[in-house]
Amino acid sequence: MSEQPKQEQTQQASDSNQETLHALSEQAVLDHHDDKKHKLRAKRPPRKGLTRSKINSMLAVCAIVISAASFYATYLQAKASQEQVAAAKRQLKAETLPWLKMGYSNFDINQEKQYININISNSGTGPAMVHYIEYIYNDENHFHIEELLDSCCSLNAYKEALAEIEQDQRDINYRNAFGWFASSDTTNFLLADGEEFNVFMMQKTNFNSGLWQQIDQSIFDVKVNACYCSILKHCYIVDEKSNIEEVQSCDLPKQEETQALTE
Repeated sequence: MSEQPKQEQTQQASDSNQETLHALSEQAVLDHHDDKKHKLRAKRPPRKGLTRSKINSMLAVCAIVISAASFYATYLQAKASQEQVAAAKRQLKAETLPWLKMGYSNFDINQEKQYININISNSGTGPAMVHYIEYIYNDENHFHIEELLDSCCSLNAYKEALAEIEQDQRDINYRNAFGWFASSDTTNFLLADGEEFNVFMMQKTNFNSGLWQQIDQSIFDVKVNACYCSILKHCYIVDEKSNIEEVQSCDLPKQEETQALTE
């Protein structure tokens, strides 16, 4: 009786050991298959197609392209607007541009007389504010026509001689009989488009023929600079040969300002 249970216990233990070995064997097989699958996944190349990372990158690139296109369109629009404004300014400048010319003649066709006429005319499309006219003779600067003519031709001596004759014989108008002259101040005056401004006029007579001829000969040795501005504050200098140069402003030279204060 005691041996049979021992045999049964031995048989049960053997069966249990076999089951354990079988289970371990199956687990080893499963582990082997899992390890093989893991290695196959590691060796497998990455999937082709859109991933979340690629989609995010594409969206970022698209946003950059759209921003660049928007910036370029804005730049083109701003540039076009600037060009339109510049074109409008050029047109307005052309429509208000004064074009001054210095003139000289020694004969009056209408009166058929020898007549000195120094003038400045405006053939432009807008009025001009003439700030000053500068005369240069023998390296000396003059801003009044009578100062220039006295320097070149002793105009003051003629004025004094004529004044003495008039004082002695008041019943005769010697200014008309012997020939007088007319001059104008050429500082800060407005010259409309199409107008002419007479700076100096003098008719030739037997009494003043010497002075008249001296002025007529000397005037070609005088250099002239007239500074003027348009109504848009664009300023220019024109010389005796009608050459025009644009300048920043028409400030009166300091030398002339000092003379004006002392007068």
